[in-house]
Amino acid sequence: MASLEELAKKKIALFEATPENLATEATRIQLKVWREIAPIINSFDVDADGNILQTDDNIKRIGAIGERLNKLLAGAEYQDAVKTFLNGIDEGIKLTNDIAKKFDQSFEPTSAQKALLQLTKTNAIDAFIGTGLRNNVTLPFLEQLTSNVAARAPLSQMVKALETVLLGNDKADGRLLANIKTTATTAQAVSDRSYSVVVSEKLDIQFFRYAGGEIPTTRPFCQHREGEVFHRDEIAAWGSGQNAGGLNDIKNGTWAGEIEGTDSKSIFTFLGGWNCRHLLLPLELKRVPPEVIARAKAEGYIQ
Repeated sequence: MASLEELAKKKIALFEATPENLATEATRIQLKVWREIAPIINSFDVDADGNILQTDDNIKRIGAIGERLNKLLAGAEYQDAVKTFLNGIDEGIKLTNDIAKKFDQSFEPTSAQKALLQLTKTNAIDAFIGTGLRNNVTLPFLEQLTSNVAARAPLSQMVKALETVLLGNDKADGRLLANIKTTATTAQAVSDRSYSVVVSEKLDIQFFRYAGGEIPTTRPFCQHREGEVFHRDEIAAWGSGQNAGGLNDIKNGTWAGEIEGTDSKSIFTFLGGWNCRHLLLPLELKRVPPEVIARAKAEGYIQ
């Protein structure tokens, strides 16, 4: 069986790969969608100057594009990509269970833990396929399309604008990719941490390593904690807006990227905030650095 360190490395790698794989698929699907609806857009009736006419046929084309857009984004390819993402969440939970067994070989998740996991996965599905997809992808695209027709805009201008909405440019991601980037990492992390925090409480874990590596967008809050070990009460203090654990980077009770509603309990789920891919990896007491134990004693967290 894999060691605790090996399980931790697998989990960190999974947290990095799962959202990126979904983002890669989103980029490919965006392009496929554009290639299929661009011919319909280019077929709009125009006047002699190339401006879009407000004709019955053009109104019907808006409806046809909306139907085609919804069909493609609800299609097998995109749903398979989301399913693979959800499987990544399940794989992370399995690793959490394996880590828990390192502390208690008899550990088994409760029915409540399983139900909580299913609920967080349902929320992720809604973000990628349900309300999130509709509000962040299809509606903005159709609103842009409708406003151009209403304004009798030049067809070439509308095509360019809609291509940017769907595919993005060098300044912004396409709508589908942007939705994935905004929600995937957070959805995966919240699902996993919501489960893990209950496991840690059940096992009475006291010390954690703040782990996950750094990327160009890693915020100072996570940079300052990366790789370090903290007592659970130090982590809880951050959620309450207090500096603890030898750090002094929380200003006016908050930090850049903090998710609204973070407190001494929910920080174990939200951690660094939006798009935070870090984990709290449980540590056996014998692996906790002596200086960390001394600090926790000095702060009154342990006797």
